[in-house]
Amino acid sequence: MKCMNCNQNEADKTFMVNWMGTQYQMHICNECLEQMWNYAGAMGQREMFQAIAGWWPGKDEPRELGSSPFPEDAGMEMKLRVKLASLRARLREAAELEHYEEAARLRDHLLQLEKEEYTHEA
Repeated sequence: MKCMNCNQNEADKTFMVNWMGTQYQMHICNECLEQMWNYAGAMGQREMFQAIAGWWPGKDEPRELGSSPFPEDAGMEMKLRVKLASLRARLREAAELEHYEEAARLRDHLLQLEKEEYTHEA
């Protein structure tokens, strides 16, 4: 998957961002992440960047693509929404690559989880 910032490099990290009440997945390459880190430093916001991204240069175990961007104590509703967003992205990618069996499996899994989500909300 390509970096959503530069659209050139392969994304190395995935972050969930809450923008005005909507969750977005951001796929970012290491180069762009370094640039964001430097910009945060120039603005005096490195601590906030660390808290939001959970990443900083030299961190022992940086998050890898697909790893959980939330702490273990995140609510079940949030975890389910993140999982659904991840499945939707994987489904789009499988369809674009014409991996139809994988896309069908992901679609079925997504439909089952969505059914569970809407059943619990009612």
